[in-house]
Amino acid sequence: MSSSMHDSVAEVMANRFGMDRDIVVADATFDDLGLDSLSQIELATALTKQLGVELDDDEMAELSTVGEIVALLESKGAVAR
Repeated sequence: MSSSMHDSVAEVMANRFGMDRDIVVADATFDDLGLDSLSQIELATALTKQLGVELDDDEMAELSTVGEIVALLESKGAVAR
């Protein structure tokens, strides 16, 4: 099942990194998506701009899947846009 927050994260990832939204599934890892540590920092910045919730580098380093990003954003009260 896809949440609206997942859809927002998938949209940011597709737009920022030129990937197909269909591959941005909850259990996809950064490695699966071809994102290195620098890309993860870029992703955090893009999500912060899009959703207005700060994600710091340490938090991103603890995450390994799209689902974990969605869960963290939801726990911080981010509102899908």
